[in-house]
Amino acid sequence: MIINKEPEQFRESAYLSQFWWELRKDTFALVSVYLFLGLLILVLLGYLFAPYSADRQFIGLELMPPSWSDKGEISHFFGTDDLGRDIFSRILYGFYYTVGSALVITVAIGIIGGVIGVIAGTKKGSSVFILSHLFDTFLFIPILLIAIVIATLMEPSLTNAMLAIFLAMLPHFIHKIYQTTQRELKREYVVTLRLDGARKRDLIRLVILPNLTVVAVKELRHIFVIAVLDISALSFIKLGAKSPTPEWGAMIRDSVDLIYVAPWTVFLPGMAIIFVILISTMLGNSIVRVLERYRY
Repeated sequence: MIINKEPEQFRESAYLSQFWWELRKDTFALVSVYLFLGLLILVLLGYLFAPYSADRQFIGLELMPPSWSDKGEISHFFGTDDLGRDIFSRILYGFYYTVGSALVITVAIGIIGGVIGVIAGTKKGSSVFILSHLFDTFLFIPILLIAIVIATLMEPSLTNAMLAIFLAMLPHFIHKIYQTTQRELKREYVVTLRLDGARKRDLIRLVILPNLTVVAVKELRHIFVIAVLDISALSFIKLGAKSPTPEWGAMIRDSVDLIYVAPWTVFLPGMAIIFVILISTMLGNSIVRVLERYRY
C-alpha cells in the first residue's frame, strides 16, 4: 500500500537536496559544516600535515616552549614535551586516535541503537516492557562510571576503551529512540493510517524515521561530545590508550606533573579537546535549528 503524503505530515521526497538548500541559507550552519569537514580531514590525513613523526625525539630540545614564547622556535610551533617530542605533530596525530575513535563510537551507536530502538518501539510484549525498564535503570548511572567499570574488566587499550564507552552509551540512545518511536506511533494521523491498513514498513519509512531525525541528531551530538571526553578520561586514568600513543588524554596524563614547569604540554592537548567539542556542538545545533525550521 502506498501512503499518500500530506505536506503537514511527511517530508518531501527531495528531502536531502532541500535540506542542503536550507542549510546554505544559514551562514553559521554552513561555517559549522565546513569546520566539521576540516575536522574529518584532520582525522583521516592529520598525520600528513604533521612536520615530524609523533614519536621522534629531539635530544637537547626537551621542554621547549611554544613558538610565540621568547625561547620558542617556529620549527616546533607548539613546543616540545619532556622527551623532546614535537607537541604540534602529536596533536595532529591525536585527531585520529581521539576524534576518530569518538566518530566510530557515534556511528556505531547511531546505526545499531537506531535499529534496535525503532524495532523495539514498534513491537509490543513483555520482553520489550522488560527491556524498557532495564534501559531506564541505566539512565540513573553516569556514563563514565559505567565505562570505567567495563574497562576495568578488560586489558587497558584504546580499543577496549572504545568498546566500554560504546556499551555504556548504547542503552541511552536505544531508550531515546524507543520513546520517540512510541510517541510517534500514538499520533492521531498515524493511528488513522494504521486503521486504514498502512503497512508497518511504510509507517517506519515515511513517518517515524523522518520525525526521528531531530531527536537522533541531538542525541548523536551529545554522544560524540561524551565519547571524546570519555576516551580522553579513560586514557588519563590508564584505562585507555597507552604511552607513547598520541591520544590527547594520554598526552595530558604523561605531562600532568609538568603543569607548573611546562604548562603548554597539558593545556594544548586540552585546548584541542575543547576545539573539537566546540565544532561538534556548533554543527549539531545548526543542523537541529535548520531541521526544526524546515519541519514547520
